[in-house]
Amino acid sequence: MRFILLIIFLFILPAGLMAQKNFSVSPTPDWLAPYKPDLGKAPDAREVSNGYFLLLLEEQHHAEKDAVYRHIIRQIVSEAGIQNGAEISVEYDPTYEKLHFHQLVIRRNGQVISKLDPARFRFLQKEEELSRFIYSGTFTAYYILEDVRKGDQIEYAYTLEGANPIFEHKYANTFYFTSYDPIVNYYKALIAAPTRNIRFKPFNGARLPAKSSWNGMQLYEWKIADVMPADEDDNAPEWYTTIPFVQASEYKSWSEIINWGAKINTPPAPGASLQSRIAELKKQSGNDKTLYLQNAMRFVQDDIRYMGIEMGEYSHRPNSPDKILNQRFGDCKDKSLLLTTLLRADGINASMAYTNTYLKAHVSDYLPSPFMFNHVIVYAQLGDSSYWIDPTISYQRGPLSQHSVPDYQQALIIKTDGSDKLSNIPQHNIGTQTIKEHFTLPDSKGKKGTLTVHSVYTLRFADQQRDVFANNSMKEQEKTYLDYYKNIYGELHTDSALKTIDNPVKNQFSVIEQYELEEPWKTGDEEPGQLEIPVTAGILQEALPKLSKKKNTTSHAPLSLRYPYSLDYTIDMDMPVEWDLSYDPIKISNAYYAFSFTPTVEGKHVTLNYTFKTFQDNIPADYIAQYESDRNKMDDVLSFSLFWSPDNPTAMAAPADNAVNWVTLSLAIFFLAFFGWIAWKYNQYSIYPVQDVLIPAELRGFLFIIAFFVFITPLAMLQGIFNSDFFSFKAWLQLSKSTHVISNTSFLELWFIFRMVTALFFFVYSILLIALFLNRRDTFPNAMVYFMLASLLFKVIDTGVSHYLYKTNWEIVEIGGIVYIFVKGILFTPYLLQSQQVKETFIMPHRSVISKEKGY
Repeated sequence: MRFILLIIFLFILPAGLMAQKNFSVSPTPDWLAPYKPDLGKAPDAREVSNGYFLLLLEEQHHAEKDAVYRHIIRQIVSEAGIQNGAEISVEYDPTYEKLHFHQLVIRRNGQVISKLDPARFRFLQKEEELSRFIYSGTFTAYYILEDVRKGDQIEYAYTLEGANPIFEHKYANTFYFTSYDPIVNYYKALIAAPTRNIRFKPFNGARLPAKSSWNGMQLYEWKIADVMPADEDDNAPEWYTTIPFVQASEYKSWSEIINWGAKINTPPAPGASLQSRIAELKKQSGNDKTLYLQNAMRFVQDDIRYMGIEMGEYSHRPNSPDKILNQRFGDCKDKSLLLTTLLRADGINASMAYTNTYLKAHVSDYLPSPFMFNHVIVYAQLGDSSYWIDPTISYQRGPLSQHSVPDYQQALIIKTDGSDKLSNIPQHNIGTQTIKEHFTLPDSKGKKGTLTVHSVYTLRFADQQRDVFANNSMKEQEKTYLDYYKNIYGELHTDSALKTIDNPVKNQFSVIEQYELEEPWKTGDEEPGQLEIPVTAGILQEALPKLSKKKNTTSHAPLSLRYPYSLDYTIDMDMPVEWDLSYDPIKISNAYYAFSFTPTVEGKHVTLNYTFKTFQDNIPADYIAQYESDRNKMDDVLSFSLFWSPDNPTAMAAPADNAVNWVTLSLAIFFLAFFGWIAWKYNQYSIYPVQDVLIPAELRGFLFIIAFFVFITPLAMLQGIFNSDFFSFKAWLQLSKSTHVISNTSFLELWFIFRMVTALFFFVYSILLIALFLNRRDTFPNAMVYFMLASLLFKVIDTGVSHYLYKTNWEIVEIGGIVYIFVKGILFTPYLLQSQQVKETFIMPHRSVISKEKGY
């Protein structure tokens, strides 16, 4: 008898468990729209990953039945697909959804093998957001298939029935048209009553659905073949996506969302616990409403811990403030409603506000829908001042006037005053991070040095650091800081314990670190006896956005920026000898970010100061090329090495700004003489034979314009030579330190000399043109044309090669210079070669030819 009862219990238990989890096996629903896929198709084999692809993904939504039907066929093409594609999983919320499985088969060599066994389903509670202290109550129904082989087709279908009652049977959804796996037959449909006014909005090239009438209902369909994964950019802001999708919404305006939010966020009258807390806050604050607001905000932020139990309608409906007060925990909407209730109790105008921490201001690009928001904050007005408060942030300090909120950009204030738009959230009280690293360096390789780091954080940055130190032990923080500097400077250890100073009144947080460097000077690779120490502004390097490694020139993705961000970073170094630096200051500023680098030297003391500030959360796609050019300039000064030699310290110090490179100067003198000799020889060359009458025509008309350019060109050439630092020893040494694509520095030096020699050649050439012009020489027109042609050719080559070597982008000024030479050549060349005036003016041969003809 006991054995029979045990058998009955084993059979009843799974059935009871499945009933408890709202799971059943049932026939395919009869409300499905007809669809016939082409199962003979296959994707490009190069697109298949994980060893399988989706031969079919059919998804039909029924708005009236609150149901979603899915029909999937996986084609296993390799052994990897056996591993990756032999598991079925469906996620759902049993508090309001029922899972009905209709089919689960394996098709193999014409056979259909049924695998739908309810007893083999396992139900696991899937809490993906538990690390964020959010408990949603969702479950995942798992089915692990046995005996899956290469070439199998796994086909299954199910329906999820039910909708969260909090949305009152109003329809809103988003239809995505991409997948991590290739899809050969992709079908999506929405079935809705004709009385529903559903609007659709496409994004990223998605198609609007085909609309038709079917069985007295409105049928919206998408039939798409060969859906491929979208190519997303990891360095783009979170609000940016290239995934094609269509948003559907029955909500007509944002005011509908406001009214819905006001209805579910209306709390009951305060209970005894809440009344007691309100009385206590009033007593603490006296009649000062500003102090009351600050005390209430701090209480909800710090004393009510963040924890959300978002099951069923409580995914969007907050719990009562009394309940949250008594249990001392709640999620963003719970804490926001509690704070709003506390503020209103003292006559402060406060409202909850919905925001999207990912889409930010771009949420207004979408159709109105309650699904467009993932966070709730508070908006309060007190007198002429307005405050945006995030009750989920802890450890915010300082006066209320210096309060800040993250960069949410826009929010929908839940206040039924007729508003139908989102409100902008301005950024105030950004604060700054001031970090100063002070090095004391020894006078030899084997000796120790010291490093002291003093970091001061203000306003929002102080709030962040206060939170970091509150959630990590001092030992963990010391190790993190120590490892950071070890990666840069090698072996070191803490000279004293990490120290923090918190000034909550001014909202300032300071961190002091002290280290002993075991061997700061390392053996250099450049010359025997040379020592070096790395200099790295690592914190700033981490703050700068990284460029995508994808070489996709057609990408329109913006580049994500940390915002708000403000850093003042200083590296102080007490050197063993008097020092010189070969780095110039850098200042970059635009609408998106500002960067500065200021090096100073006072005897043995070297100071490198960096600042970086951002002005918005992204760099637009059309400005990324300029950022890449700016980033190359920044990288040159963010990480480099300082060299010196104890045996010959002055030789290893960087040259002074006015130090002369005698090698290039000597070469310049030689080539000036060589080109001068060539010009003298060319000057003796003549084109025309001696004429009886050697009287050139007078200068007039267009020749005066040519004369202007002839005489001004040598001055411009001379200025360009000296501005190019050809004779600066400092510029010569900088070649080995700059960022370039050629690893061989000798090539850069050769290119440097070539540019100098070419510049000298054109300078001598321009002097020759003046002589030919003044003497009305017959060779002038051709010489002038050759000069313009050679100038254009060299300008293009010089600019192009330089940008290639140093990985920079073409600038408008450079392109303008090339266009200027080209246009001048187009205007002057026909005139010089064909004008009768030119032929009558430039007729004089060299005087040596005239002397021979006259018999001298």
